Amino acid sequence: MVEPILDFDLPIFTEWMKRLNPIHLYIGYDNYGKRLPEPPLKKTLKLVRELEKVTEVRSKTLRKAWYER
Repeated sequence: MVEPILDFDLPIFTEWMKRLNPIHLYIGYDNYGKRLPEPPLKKTLKLVRELEKVTEVRSKTLRKAWYER
């Protein structure tokens, strides 16, 4: 589970997840307005596309980061 998602380095994080070889992953943003260091939505969607190549990705709350509004 990657929830709440925090900002990440795309190549490194993708490689970590590939090595873990999960059956599926949940990915979602914080729902409680805590202003965590979230990645921009565009970056998260790239991560989802990369991870879908190796496992099932179940999206939870995907939205623009709080500072993107």
